[in-house]
Amino acid sequence: MFPMDAKERTTRSFSVGGVVNFTSLLLSKEDNALYVGAREILFALNLADVSAAKLQRNTDCFNYIKILLRMNSTHLYVCGTYAFSPTCAYINTADFSLVKDDSDGELYAGTVSNFQGNEPIIYKSLSQGTALKTENSLNWLQDPAFVGSAYIQESLPKGNPVGDDDKIYFFFSEAGKEFDFFDNTIVSRIARVCKGDMGGERVLQKKWTTFLKAQLLCSLPDDGFPFNIIQDMFVLTPSPEDWKNAVFYGVFTSQWYKGASGSSAVCSFTMDQVEKAFNGRYREVNRETQQWYTYNHPVPEPRPGVCITNAAREQGISSSLHMPDKVLNFVKDHFLMDSVIRSQPLLLKQNVRYTQIAVHRVQAAKKAYNVIFIGTVQHIELDTEKGQLYVSSFSELAAVPVANCTNYQSCGECILSRDPYCAWNGRQCVDIRQAPPSSALQQDIDEADTSAICNTTAPGPRFAKPPPTRMPSCQVIIIPANTFKVLPCKLRSNLAVRSWEFSESAGHFHYPSPEGGLVVVAQADRQETYECWSVEEGFRQLLANYCVRGEAKRESTTPRGRSRPPQLSQEEFIILPGEARSPQINTKTYWNELIVVCSLLAFSLVVFSLFVIYRNHDDMKSMLKEGECPNMQQKKPRIAGKPAENLPLNGNAVPASASDHKGYQTLNDNYICSTPPHECSSPDNSKSFSESEKRPLNLKESHVEISPTCPRPRVRLGSEIKDSIV
Repeated sequence: MFPMDAKERTTRSFSVGGVVNFTSLLLSKEDNALYVGAREILFALNLADVSAAKLQRNTDCFNYIKILLRMNSTHLYVCGTYAFSPTCAYINTADFSLVKDDSDGELYAGTVSNFQGNEPIIYKSLSQGTALKTENSLNWLQDPAFVGSAYIQESLPKGNPVGDDDKIYFFFSEAGKEFDFFDNTIVSRIARVCKGDMGGERVLQKKWTTFLKAQLLCSLPDDGFPFNIIQDMFVLTPSPEDWKNAVFYGVFTSQWYKGASGSSAVCSFTMDQVEKAFNGRYREVNRETQQWYTYNHPVPEPRPGVCITNAAREQGISSSLHMPDKVLNFVKDHFLMDSVIRSQPLLLKQNVRYTQIAVHRVQAAKKAYNVIFIGTVQHIELDTEKGQLYVSSFSELAAVPVANCTNYQSCGECILSRDPYCAWNGRQCVDIRQAPPSSALQQDIDEADTSAICNTTAPGPRFAKPPPTRMPSCQVIIIPANTFKVLPCKLRSNLAVRSWEFSESAGHFHYPSPEGGLVVVAQADRQETYECWSVEEGFRQLLANYCVRGEAKRESTTPRGRSRPPQLSQEEFIILPGEARSPQINTKTYWNELIVVCSLLAFSLVVFSLFVIYRNHDDMKSMLKEGECPNMQQKKPRIAGKPAENLPLNGNAVPASASDHKGYQTLNDNYICSTPPHECSSPDNSKSFSESEKRPLNLKESHVEISPTCPRPRVRLGSEIKDSIV
């Protein structure tokens, strides 16, 4: 609702000249720092004030920092592109120095393994032991675009009867080869592997034995329109032990357009849906035809693709190395699950392509709410303890508070905001996380009933009008008479409705503007009052109050007899809540509108004239032809003494010259003369052809006349002359 530099905001930003691509963020609570990876440089920012860097390290060779991980309390694991030669290093957080690889951790990543980028893999890198990766020859991945991953400790709580293993989930979009009836169909996927996977002993050596994937589908409920391309995923887990209540929140777009291009949708999926899909039926592909179908036959035991559990341990299978070969051979060809994990959009936005999402679970006065933060940025990092969002773009980083309750200036605004972070304490709107536990805080997130909270002296019905919030006296605006002014009115809530109020004496000298303001026309020597009210759920608040006065134009005669323009008094500034001081409102006359109207009128007349000429061009053409031949007779007199020639129409008597038969090209410029014969011919210099009986035209007194002065042929049928087509 407010500009980035508005005084109501308390954001802090960080940028360095010449540094771009703030692509990686790492929030480190151990040393109270935010690590930022950009092109050819790494920063360490203090969380207390991110506007200045406390440490930085420069790189070279167009090195884009892509991976920032905390390995332990003293070291970071950093990876960069390094001019198409990806390189990783361990950095000491104390002084940003490079150290020797002495880590004993595990790195799980979804990426590509070659320079061309055509070998996608999900791999686990070990400092000691054998690394694991997906099998490329079996096409487990189809040109994926990875957007995120999540580590969920499904082995907790300790001592549970299942004895399951922790899992790593990957989220990506890829080509959907199972949809053979569509070309280049993209689908969103969720894939998982087990942390304790060690590969197979004879089958799937150094490969994942627990790799499975399923389809995520975010679609509209009415017509099933799919948002099939995942952009980002955030996994909200109440606690590590409460992983069964985890919720997957994703931002999706579509490869197709519906109504407007670039639409985005936010969908959520529960852990129960995910587990049901991975515990369901498998899909199988025919290697010869590449056709996919549901596998309805019995599956081997233990169930293929699952982690080592207590049930497997009872069978003497303590690791994936002990898994039977028939189970591993089944996994090789049955890595895709048949069930689709479906959801409907929680939020749908047109003409916006969201790229990042973060979710915060907030405990309000009565219950907990999940607050979603989405944006069109490169990266979002959420600090739930400090209540800060760290957002990076191409050339800047900003720290934005999750709530700023001081923006709500009245009880009505505080309650109607439906902000779970904010509550009314009887005097002002405060942050519920910072208020003392004994405070009597008022909230109504679901209903936003201001009549029960803000009007405590006289409670009324649901839509009873609370005492309206008024502003000081009106702002006086003086403009020349018979000119108009746009009175702005900015709403402070997206759910509120404007309501303009004015006296009956204002008449019809006003109309609303497309931006929500009011266009008023000043009347001479009169002052009218205009009030803009915000109305939402029965709560009324005065946003703007104007007194518009029209000043009549007075002409004064100078010693030379010329008129002097009237001097107008300066207009007061209009300052609305939440806006900075703006320059005075400029006056406006009807001169520009008059020019536009006249131009449109002239253009309309020209178009109408052209239309009339086009509709009557045939009649005008005939009128022009009637006068062509007499004019030609006047310009070129006939040669006397030359008798007319009579030739039969079949042309047998007199052979035609070469110039008389040149095809249709020689006839392009010939027209039919429809004037009487005496206007185009004379007994001295003309040629007259009598009709032959061999011609199909069997009409008496028919002949063709051609005159040098009127060379266009004409056919005479009796007493009439008709047009002919050669």
